[in-house]
Amino acid sequence: MVSDNDTIVAIATPSGAGGISVIRVSGNDAFVVAEKIFKGNSSPQEIGSHRVIYGKIVDPVTDEDIDKVLLTVMRSPKTYTGEDTIEISCHGGIVPAQRILETCISTGIRMAERGEFTKRAFLNGKLDLAQAEAILDIFSAKTREGLRGALYQLDGLLSKKIKILKDSLVSLQCDIELSLDFADEDIYVPEKGSVLEKINSTIDIINELIKKGKSASLLRDGASAAIIGKPNVGKSSLLNALLLEERAIVTPVPGTTRDVIDGWININGIPLKICDTCGFQDTENIIETIGIEKTKEAMETTSFSLFVTDGSLELEKEDREIFTRIKKKPLIIVINKVDLPKRVNISDIVNGSSYPICEVSAKEHTGIEQLNEEILKLIGATELKIDEGIPTRTRHLDLLSRAKKCLVNANIGVSENKSPELIALDIKEALNSLGEIIGEVTPKEILDKIFQEFCIGK
Repeated sequence: MVSDNDTIVAIATPSGAGGISVIRVSGNDAFVVAEKIFKGNSSPQEIGSHRVIYGKIVDPVTDEDIDKVLLTVMRSPKTYTGEDTIEISCHGGIVPAQRILETCISTGIRMAERGEFTKRAFLNGKLDLAQAEAILDIFSAKTREGLRGALYQLDGLLSKKIKILKDSLVSLQCDIELSLDFADEDIYVPEKGSVLEKINSTIDIINELIKKGKSASLLRDGASAAIIGKPNVGKSSLLNALLLEERAIVTPVPGTTRDVIDGWININGIPLKICDTCGFQDTENIIETIGIEKTKEAMETTSFSLFVTDGSLELEKEDREIFTRIKKKPLIIVINKVDLPKRVNISDIVNGSSYPICEVSAKEHTGIEQLNEEILKLIGATELKIDEGIPTRTRHLDLLSRAKKCLVNANIGVSENKSPELIALDIKEALNSLGEIIGEVTPKEILDKIFQEFCIGK
């Protein structure tokens, strides 16, 4: 049975060829394991903490040399997990790291689960839950801005704001509960106006966090767009122009793209996933049919569409049918091939409605900058920036919204002179929601779900 007291091991670096690989061991028996498998001029159990020694890993059963390594000794509590830890730096590649991993396990310790090193750091008080999630955001960051926001969170700036909110509510809750405990005695009772002021002040701060968090989440998660249009209007060329690479095959033959091809771009710090689709043409080809189904799926799951037309041709029935399909969601009309004489008339399909329109030549890479600006406007990200201590995860925003709802109920209770017990209960529930952000009252199943997002070895 898996226990948090087990000594665990995992490869902490990506699989494959490289300069080095690192195997991490954490737990009470970490130095015992090192003594069994490491041979060098110094004993791992005898040297000081945060020291590196040179030697080799050997199979404790056959005494076979496995690899020459650097072994780092880190003693509790000044380690990532808060436990005794060793890290073995061996030659890069799949085989050396795997052999050392197997040798460690043969001594009686077990393989770490996903995110278990970071989970132990959380359980041992080395970081709170919001900081643990920041580590996940650091290695999944898609832009510099996203990385900066994750580093702010790792530094505890969001946690500090949450704790300030909690301290204010705890003080208020104590006043209310004190007045309940000594209702029959001559003791201080908080004034109604003072209670309302504290509640409203906290609600205002939460509103500001939610507002900034919803915007800043774009810097973390980004947005997505589907390039939609009939065959041969230049959808694949537009994808290549946006990505600045030849990702999609481009030919004069209509219907070259038969699958959804995607890639990420960075527009002023906003990660944007662009999906090239195959269109909606009638076909009996089973491959094209599957591609069309994927196009429909991309339309549903992406944030908005880039509706592409051929500017050198008049609009056709197929253009109108596709536009009718996608116009209910946000979109930008992209008139492509403006390097050729213009014949398209977009007013034929927009019927007086207002849509952002960009004229580009994907072939000549002109108009792409304007298109990027229109994309930023459409997703509301023209002036986004990561502030210090701003929530960017959906989990945080949901919990802040839940805390706000409880405080609004408390506000109503105070205004309507309801029982102080009910008001105190609402404040307690708000405190629980805030505490869940930093892991003070987070249920085990939620913790398990969060750490399952990590890779093994982190």
